[in-house]
Amino acid sequence: MKKEIEQIIKDYKNNLDKCKEYRKKYLLIDTGKEIIENFNVKLIPNFNGYKDPYVNEQLKFMKLITDLDVVNQNIIESHEIWEEIKKVENLNMQLQIYNTYKYKRLNKLHEYIVFDLKHFVDEIIATISIIRGFVRKNKVYISSIGAYLSKKQSDFIDFDNFLDLFQKLDDLSNSYKHSYANSDLSLIGRDEDCFVALYSKYNDFDTNPTPYVISMNYVIDEFNKFYSFSFELIDKLTKNK
Repeated sequence: MKKEIEQIIKDYKNNLDKCKEYRKKYLLIDTGKEIIENFNVKLIPNFNGYKDPYVNEQLKFMKLITDLDVVNQNIIESHEIWEEIKKVENLNMQLQIYNTYKYKRLNKLHEYIVFDLKHFVDEIIATISIIRGFVRKNKVYISSIGAYLSKKQSDFIDFDNFLDLFQKLDDLSNSYKHSYANSDLSLIGRDEDCFVALYSKYNDFDTNPTPYVISMNYVIDEFNKFYSFSFELIDKLTKNK
């Protein structure tokens, strides 16, 4: 039993070291923990005794933060697949040696990453909206990127420094979910791993569908800034509650 426990501890340390190596190699989301590390309540933003009137904010943020561990796994896998494909291309080998699964997997990972990042941002926007009192008859009417971008509440300007990130996540998400034209674009980033999409907004073909090739590193870097800013904002706003 003792040897088994020692082996488990050894394996855990080895896996933790691998997580740290990945963080050195790739730009990942910084939540204050590595992927396999256990969750700690200290990672939750400081609500200063404030209680959300609708949900348990500790459970919500535990889910949001640990969801990002899976996002980081997807980011790592996405980079690794992109590097595999580019290695083959650089060797001037026929792309047919790669099963279409590689490309499909890369595309689906991008969809998963965008969905989860947008979901996190939506939840933060809703949280700040509730703290600020933007609620009518128990309805949170600014609870998503789309609602924030539409400026339904003109004095809700806390995240205006992140409008570019918001717009890119919203357009990419809509492209993956709704754009009829998106199936016509089968590309990957040339120099780095990128989110690629063809967005036909409202599927209106009187206007040209818009191609998107967006650096994953740019999106993750901006998301990390948003992450730390939003936690500081929660701390600041709830001190006055």
